[in-house]
Amino acid sequence: MNTNFKPLGIAAAVAAVTAGYAGAVNAASVASETELGDLALVPYYTTLEGYSTGVNIINTSAVTQVLKFRFRRAGDSMDAMDFNVVLSPNDMYTGFIGAEGDDITWTSNDNSCTAPGYDTGDNKFTMPPIFRAGADTGYIEIISMGSPTDESQPIAVAAKHDSDGMPDDCGLVRDNFFANDGDLTKKGVINSALTHQGSGKTLAASTYVASPDSLKVSYFIKSDETGVEFGDNAVHIADFLDQPAMTNQERGIFSRDFQGFDYPDLNGGSPLDPLKGLAPSRGKYVDLRAILGAEELINDWSKNTVEALGATVDTDWVVTVPGQYVMLNLADYLTNGAAACLRATAAAAANAANPTSPIGDVVACDYRDLPLTATFNVYDREEQGITVEEGDLVVSPQPPVVITTKALKDEVNVIQWGETPVLNAPTNITVDTPAGASFGWASLATKPADANLGICDLGSAGFACTPGVGGTPTPLVGFAAWQRAFAANPGSNYGRIVEHSRKQASASAP
Repeated sequence: MNTNFKPLGIAAAVAAVTAGYAGAVNAASVASETELGDLALVPYYTTLEGYSTGVNIINTSAVTQVLKFRFRRAGDSMDAMDFNVVLSPNDMYTGFIGAEGDDITWTSNDNSCTAPGYDTGDNKFTMPPIFRAGADTGYIEIISMGSPTDESQPIAVAAKHDSDGMPDDCGLVRDNFFANDGDLTKKGVINSALTHQGSGKTLAASTYVASPDSLKVSYFIKSDETGVEFGDNAVHIADFLDQPAMTNQERGIFSRDFQGFDYPDLNGGSPLDPLKGLAPSRGKYVDLRAILGAEELINDWSKNTVEALGATVDTDWVVTVPGQYVMLNLADYLTNGAAACLRATAAAAANAANPTSPIGDVVACDYRDLPLTATFNVYDREEQGITVEEGDLVVSPQPPVVITTKALKDEVNVIQWGETPVLNAPTNITVDTPAGASFGWASLATKPADANLGICDLGSAGFACTPGVGGTPTPLVGFAAWQRAFAANPGSNYGRIVEHSRKQASASAP
């Protein structure tokens, strides 16, 4: 996997550091300013307090692209809603996610083909209830699943827009996303590089190759209540998948279908191809960790009030840890719940405490970085940090000085610096600032909860976790969201997003 990631700033060769992990691959990373790729990550979406989040996707290439569009909830990055989009050459797809009563909906007025079709005639998808709780905020994955081998392939012809801007036949496009367990006489996904559409004598096969690095994805977050809108480019990764990863949109791992809508994910394509036509394209998260891993994040902060203008300038930081779900044994996590999904040390302690348990040994199923211990160095604009007052002599004994540490426990974390929240997140973290300071800058260093990190995936013995990524930096993306608000003149409110800068460990070629 050759991977380009814009904020790196230098060229770096990255080796997979998971010796013993069967799916690992070696990779070279080259810094890029192109802001294009076959994988895009939007660090944050929100539907709370009048906010909606819009996404714009441009296919800048001359080939059709099939995309997986997925919303992952903030707490544990479970797949809250996903669908597929098929973009013709030079096509653009736009829409927004927002709240409608108790529902969360994705709305698009675009004509590009989606699989499935929209729920109703008003071009909306409604988030399914299974992981709806806590999915008011989260992050977004957009992954290129593949491109037809040429533009004469049936799916490309069916998806092509005419002079009126309408695709030829979205119904035929959707045929390519039904489940098919290797029946060459029916429509659907035959394997990762072959699909069928139509039926009978009109049955037509489309073949696929890996998509080019041609996606441009941007996003905006807008409040209808305050009028504030801010946005940025997504985080773009190039050459994420080195082969096609077509999957069906009918069944998933709940149905024991590993060629279904749960894939591709941030660890790669389907782990099990029905016809064994292709080797599993897995192990990608190891390289992604090396590219997105950060020793420190750096950005500005503000909690300023300008009384003469009746204005406040506040900041929220978003710190997202993408892909932590591939470090969970999902079979255990989804079956038994988060409370029963233990880290290795906790599982060992549970077994030692109850060696004769009638239900058998407790199995470790949590190998995530989370929760992260967060250490902040905070400064004002005059290079002054937080001053700890010198203590007095005391009559002993006295309790020790308690140093409070912050924990980033979710896949998406919001740090509120000002008195007023910017993103109105359901939960946030507050950080002390230098006395009397209204603005400045800070760095954030993180440490995983446990050195025993690992990747969990489907293997020959079933779904299991393999330790072996300890010592690699935690993957982090995000931004500072700024809001300037005028109490007497809301029409003057405005906001902006500034991507975090990062410090990264240097890497050597293998």
